[in-house]
Amino acid sequence: MSGGAGTRLWPASRQAAPKQLLPLVSEQTMIQETAERLRGQWQGFEFSAPVIVCNTTHASPIAEQLGALGIKPGTIITEPIARNTAPCAAIAALAVRDQDPDALMLLAPADHHISDKAAFARVVSDGLEAAAAGYLVTFGITAQTPETGYGYIQKGESLDAHAFKVAAFKEKPQKQTAETYIASGQYFWNAGIFMCKPSVLLAEMQRHCADILTACEKTYQASHKHNGLLSLDKQTFAACPADSIDYAVMEPTEKAAVVEANMGWSDIGSWSALWELTKGDDTNATRGDVHTIDTKNSLIHTDAPFVATIGVENLAIVAHQGTVLVAKMDKVQDVKKVVEFLKKRGGNGEL
Repeated sequence: MSGGAGTRLWPASRQAAPKQLLPLVSEQTMIQETAERLRGQWQGFEFSAPVIVCNTTHASPIAEQLGALGIKPGTIITEPIARNTAPCAAIAALAVRDQDPDALMLLAPADHHISDKAAFARVVSDGLEAAAAGYLVTFGITAQTPETGYGYIQKGESLDAHAFKVAAFKEKPQKQTAETYIASGQYFWNAGIFMCKPSVLLAEMQRHCADILTACEKTYQASHKHNGLLSLDKQTFAACPADSIDYAVMEPTEKAAVVEANMGWSDIGSWSALWELTKGDDTNATRGDVHTIDTKNSLIHTDAPFVATIGVENLAIVAHQGTVLVAKMDKVQDVKKVVEFLKKRGGNGEL
């Protein structure tokens, strides 16, 4: 799933090159890291060629980036407009069902970081039994701190050695509520990764969001595939309601299951999250031509100009394509206000 805009990492992440196309944690881009995880044979299963769902303008750079790794997608599905993750999942399920009706489908965001690749494979293996039994399996991240920026999953009764029925999905909580979740030991962070039979997902969408499924089926029928590229028909896809798979399917379904995942996961949802993930022994996270003096707890990224810092701390400083962001680390979530300002100003070249 590579349709995200990644606006919380502006100015590096922009419409032309959102965060999944950028190297943030390693020298590989986020979608390259994801594709590397989703390849090869592991105990109990084997990944087939990936199906990519992305914005029309990103198909070429994605194919180029994956080609650099020797990965040829099974299909690249291009969305002419964004419609959130429920339509994305429906279109992907239709495509996978046509390729292999017996396959299980793993829906993975292209812009997440997972540091332990072997643990990720074990977690997928842990979910196979429940997914094969007809459950929509989600992977709940072991919650160790009371984060308020994530949704939570409450586990219910046990289904097998690894999977539990989902008792409830919870919205991003206040700090005190998050602390009670952690203390109970019954909650996981919601990572937005899912595994299921395509037929089960489509049946549950028919039950809970038939309008989305009908629009996606019409779009799929009206779209044309050529040389591995499926370009979604704009007119029919524009009529599809926009909704997330969480709201449209996972919350109302009675077939939601969760498998605990302790695999070094981060959605890199802000510059502070990237700083936490990449900071060195000097407590700074730097990329590019950077020199720091008496600098603490700061992230400094530059794509070209030399950046020097002296006597500062707790700052995020990002220079990208002639645009500069300077923010206190505890205020980086407000970058969305800058993006909103630029949209109103008509600054598409800066988004």
